[in-house]
Amino acid sequence: MNKTLIAGMVAGLFALPAWAAQVPAGTKLLPDSQQIYVTNIGTEPTTIDPQLVEESAGSEIVNDLFEGLYVLDGKGKPQPAGALSYDIDNTGTVYTFKLRPEAKWSNGEPVTAADYVYGWQRAADPKTASNYAWFIELMGITNAGEVIQGKKSPDTLGVKALDDHTLQVTLNTPVPFFLKMLAHYTTFPAPRATIEKFGKEWVKPGNIVSNGAFVLKEWTPNERLSAERNTHYWDNQHTVLNKVVYLEIVSETAAYNRYRTGELHYTTYPLEQYKHIKSQSPQDLVSAPMLATYYYVFNVNRKPFDDPKVRKALSLAIDRETITDKILGQGQLPAFSLTPPSVDGFDLKKPASQQQSKEERIKQANALLVEAGYGPDKPLSVDILYNTNEGHKKIALAISSMWKHNLGVTATLNNMEWKTMVSTLNEGDFGVSRYSWNGDYNDASTFLDILTSSSSANSGKWFNKEYDTLLAKAHDSQNAAERNQLYQQAEALIEAEAPIAPVYFYVKSRLLKPFVKGYPYENPQDIVYSRELYLVAQ
Repeated sequence: MNKTLIAGMVAGLFALPAWAAQVPAGTKLLPDSQQIYVTNIGTEPTTIDPQLVEESAGSEIVNDLFEGLYVLDGKGKPQPAGALSYDIDNTGTVYTFKLRPEAKWSNGEPVTAADYVYGWQRAADPKTASNYAWFIELMGITNAGEVIQGKKSPDTLGVKALDDHTLQVTLNTPVPFFLKMLAHYTTFPAPRATIEKFGKEWVKPGNIVSNGAFVLKEWTPNERLSAERNTHYWDNQHTVLNKVVYLEIVSETAAYNRYRTGELHYTTYPLEQYKHIKSQSPQDLVSAPMLATYYYVFNVNRKPFDDPKVRKALSLAIDRETITDKILGQGQLPAFSLTPPSVDGFDLKKPASQQQSKEERIKQANALLVEAGYGPDKPLSVDILYNTNEGHKKIALAISSMWKHNLGVTATLNNMEWKTMVSTLNEGDFGVSRYSWNGDYNDASTFLDILTSSSSANSGKWFNKEYDTLLAKAHDSQNAAERNQLYQQAEALIEAEAPIAPVYFYVKSRLLKPFVKGYPYENPQDIVYSRELYLVAQ
């Protein structure tokens, strides 16, 4: 059956695209030479390879340099980008995308369906060692699981180029959230000739070839990256910024100071400055809910965290309200589940622990520790790992104090730079670690699937067959009510087994110079495309 063409496609072909910079008539822009946007990404990215990136610092840059079939509009809804239209067959499993013929790489060569095929095969290929290979399997693409496990060749993946501008994707079963996933960087096309020529060095300035609105020009490790307009980008005429600078300022205090001196347009800031900023400079403050959860993950392969009673006790003993209200105070919500309540189509029931009083939770936590064999005669000691950041340190100190006061547990804090911490988590060399998850698309599965046994994002290595079965059934279900029920059951297992300790649901809280326009305030996925931004005269 033919499905409706992508919403707004016809208008997008003949008018200003919904995802370009939209400058109101009469707006006085800064001169072209001053259209330079400076943002703080907070740390050195582990990579800017679309099929390898797995954290926010790298993804911010990747979303500027590359583009897939879809992008997200200002409200977080998918809109066509590399694709113009799609058809679905009668089974709901075969998608045929018509691609934008004018799309080009930054070297002037056309972006073709074969580039998407190569990118998707590359993501699934075990030789690539992508920590997002599971995302291709989650999409439901035929043979994805077998390819990832090395049982089948990447060329058997259910994606093929029918011609230069026609891409066909075959799924095992209909996936209700499939189209939502196509704005994610793992699904971006990849320039095969460039990658084969330069290997891992292909993302370096001078080597890189990209298809987004910007192209990388500078990368000074642990300091900055910069990108300039890609003149071959298909919609370059509607891009306003001429340059984007990505600073890697780890210290939020340093970033705040540089923001105040005008060196920086967009950044996080120290928690203790929130009230002052809200009072003195409210016009600079960006504050909105986002699809993201902050949590502590337990390494279940390391004692004593192999015992769910210990994990559950530590989770119950965290006073989330104190963290959100006293330490953060920016509107964050206490989290007792992995999935945020604002996710599309998910009716989250309050977990049992959320319905308890603080005193009841602590009483249960102590009882669980005693059952696990710990107490005054056998005190428990744990290590908390977090990446270097003033806010993460404050939370780690608070949680360690709560564990000591409520349970008599002694915690030792250990901080690492982000890249080192990612490596440590992937190697399983930790006990308890701070972590967070930003939704890759707006559906509960983007959160719940990270704890399945096939997900490389499952740093704690908690494997539960019942949980995997629930998520597999939800993945295949075409009934929204049934999917919601399966997700509820999955959350109940997380509550019972405590592979993680949810702490809070994020709000986006940033500083943004008022003369930067085009910011997507209503996108809950915290994705900012620099091509939509522009700087106005003050």
